[in-house]
Amino acid sequence: MTDVALVTCAALPGLYHDDRLLLTALRDLGVSVEPVVWEDRLYPWRSVGMCVLRSVWDYAFRREAFLAWVARVARMTRVWNGAGLVRWNTHKGYLKDLEAHALPIVPTVLLKRGSGSVLADVLGSRGWDTAVLKAAVAQTGRYAMLVLPGSRDQGQAHLDRILPHEDMLVQPYLESIAEGELSIMLVDGAITHAVEKRAPPGDFRVHTDFGGAERLREPTPAEREVALASLASLPERTLYARVDLVRGPAGRPLIMELEVVEPDLFFRHAPVAASRLAESIVRELGGSRVDRGFRCSVP
Repeated sequence: MTDVALVTCAALPGLYHDDRLLLTALRDLGVSVEPVVWEDRLYPWRSVGMCVLRSVWDYAFRREAFLAWVARVARMTRVWNGAGLVRWNTHKGYLKDLEAHALPIVPTVLLKRGSGSVLADVLGSRGWDTAVLKAAVAQTGRYAMLVLPGSRDQGQAHLDRILPHEDMLVQPYLESIAEGELSIMLVDGAITHAVEKRAPPGDFRVHTDFGGAERLREPTPAEREVALASLASLPERTLYARVDLVRGPAGRPLIMELEVVEPDLFFRHAPVAASRLAESIVRELGGSRVDRGFRCSVP
């Protein structure tokens, strides 16, 4: 029996290189662990002690198939994070739920599929001159577009092409994005480290796929407070999470995203965080791991 399956996608069958630090940390603790592609129809999921979702970076193109897989496997073994959170968090409409809990999010308008929304009306009602359009089910900037005052026709054409098929979000473009977006990583409810991401000149996307830069940075007390509050708002415990923050107009940290499905956890900047997550996984596996000599170093 395999203790842990680190779940990935077919494009990364051996895991994203950052997640291999978690693989190594688990093996160092004596855990039997292997990367497994979620679409592997012949894999014996029932024989696995736990599935940990990691590099599943293709679900945005087939979310319902992925959610059906999560629900099916969750009936056979434990899945982290939980299936209910996965369904909720794979649609960025969750931002409106966070807002309903009085958490500070980047202002967001959710446009429902088939609504035929008029972009000029949305921007006019909010007083936004510049905005970002993005898919509600997205990874790595899927269908993201920056709409400037002179490009609203292009923005409307973008919505006209996608809205018949998918929900979309409209958010104001915040000038502070140029100063960087902060990702705060949490393992078993505690902050481990934070990474500042900056978009390259001439772009608004901070992903390294598009030339963005990243560096380790200590979060401010206000940023820590928002990150912990967002995690506390969830109805279920998480083993791992990432909160992406950007500075609002008044300097207050605003939540850009709260990711609990498959976030890049930036272990490359803080390998100790991979060890902490490995120890949390071992604790979750139960006392049998302790019998084999494991001693947790995290209080």
